[in-house]
Amino acid sequence: MIGTIGAAAAASATYLAAGRIAIEKVCTRCKEEKVGLKHPMSEDDKQWLDHQTFIDMEITSYDGLKLEGQFLPYPDSNKLVICVHGFHSYHYREFAYYIRFYHELGYNILLPDNRAHGQSEGHYIGFGWLDRLDILEWIKKMEEYFHNEPMSIVLHGISMGGATVLMVSGEELSDNVKAIVADCSYTSAYDEFKYYLKNKGCPPFLLLPSATLLSKKTVGYNFKQASAVNQVKKSKTPTLFIHGNQDHFVPTYMALELYNACQAEKKLLIVNDAAHGESYHKEKKLVQSNIAHFLEKYVD
Repeated sequence: MIGTIGAAAAASATYLAAGRIAIEKVCTRCKEEKVGLKHPMSEDDKQWLDHQTFIDMEITSYDGLKLEGQFLPYPDSNKLVICVHGFHSYHYREFAYYIRFYHELGYNILLPDNRAHGQSEGHYIGFGWLDRLDILEWIKKMEEYFHNEPMSIVLHGISMGGATVLMVSGEELSDNVKAIVADCSYTSAYDEFKYYLKNKGCPPFLLLPSATLLSKKTVGYNFKQASAVNQVKKSKTPTLFIHGNQDHFVPTYMALELYNACQAEKKLLIVNDAAHGESYHKEKKLVQSNIAHFLEKYVD
């Protein structure tokens, strides 16, 4: 009897330890953060960017973290795009390619670093769920910056950033938020972890249940709770979904699930031969034209 209890206790301890290891490995700030651009950029675009003057911006999150961002104004414009980067990245790495595009459309541009990324504080990554609250704070910050005058705000996210802006869409949003662009977003943190483990040949039942059990206490949210698909069911914000049909990190079927669940006006763009986060680089003109036409319809 005692031996049985001891064996059960040991198994339970091992089960929970595996969950803790998984959380520390996946949900914490990257020790060696990636820097620089993901893709080559033309010399013309580099020179254009070098001549722009960015303003440092900062907010304090609901849980006391200082979150940093870069802001590029556009004179006499009430249009703003908030660009939300992905996992283990930072604002410039993924969105440098979009800055000139949005600027030429007449947008002010805010590029925040997510919690536990870049120049922002934080140890644990939000996987969209905590970040959605941070984006709400950024929206308030920018509304104050523009003296609470009427604005047209667009939220654009890539990968985890895409999931973030979709999670934001289910909240009570300011009337100033006019549209969302979500590129290669996952349906939920739980679904993404499950897919990733299967793809790596690791049965999800070995790690995911214990990690999910511990996640609420450790990182402040439950992996199943961090659900973009549940949030878009409540959304009233027009949303453009973008996904590559060769995405093997966040599978393309997740875009279809999100699109079908979304209750707002919507459009889906599937880009042929594009891997994860590569749609813009694979079909730049196609993606740009779809974004421009979509926003033209909803942004004042």
